[in-house]
Amino acid sequence: MMAGSIQVSAHIEGMDEVLKRFRDPRVQAIAKKHMTDALIAVEGPAKLKAPVGVSGELRSQITHEVRPIGGDMEGVVGSPTIYAPHVEFGTGTQSDQPSGKGRHWPPAAALEVWAQRHGVKGGGKAVAYYIGRRGGLKPRKFLRGAWEETESRVIQHLERIVEDVRDFLRGGRLP
Repeated sequence: MMAGSIQVSAHIEGMDEVLKRFRDPRVQAIAKKHMTDALIAVEGPAKLKAPVGVSGELRSQITHEVRPIGGDMEGVVGSPTIYAPHVEFGTGTQSDQPSGKGRHWPPAAALEVWAQRHGVKGGGKAVAYYIGRRGGLKPRKFLRGAWEETESRVIQHLERIVEDVRDFLRGGRLP
């Protein structure tokens, strides 16, 4: 899983039938196409919701990946940046995860460029102090927000896997 990704499960009626036929590369191609479409539906809003920061690295690094897991398939949307989970879920007492952590004091050096670009007196040390005093960073929910916004579209894409595989198995054309 990518450093900054969330896990979501969905049950699609008829998917068991698809999985029985999953060894057929033509069925895999159908599933991968619709899985990719579903992930792209989440990726776009996630990029729009992600904070830009100084470099725009978090936003630009949000991507999707379809990968085989045994005889199954997994789709992931996330960012490989090390700080993506901290932005998504927040940190310290501000985090919306039941971590039980106390205050979060980020490393001042990591905030130095941001502080300079925003004209903060005291630089990264002052920003780190402010974040620590308030308990940490508030969650930005760029991935979870994108999922909530697109969940019904994602499920429609996944349901199309079942429909298209059934059509294909009945002698229809590949989509």
